[in-house]
Amino acid sequence: MQDILKELYYGNLRPGKDVLQKEPEYREAANRAYSILSAFLENLDDDSRKLYNQVEVALAARDCIEYAYVYTDGFRTGAKIMLACLSQEDT
Repeated sequence: MQDILKELYYGNLRPGKDVLQKEPEYREAANRAYSILSAFLENLDDDSRKLYNQVEVALAARDCIEYAYVYTDGFRTGAKIMLACLSQEDT
């Protein structure tokens, strides 16, 4: 228990970091998206490519905020479930 708390404190605990990459379904979807994106970018002129890159950066920033919120909310929900389980008497 102490080790996991230290890992959490030092920022080394990253749930799900490598989970998706091991899933064939995810790899297939990621490869397909990359292929389509590559074909799309080849058809853009320089100005459009720069604008698209700005969109990607903005979306990535938004996604980071969203994923952090969802992670935190999921953690809180899990804690609430644990508290509910612990607070009920066995019947």
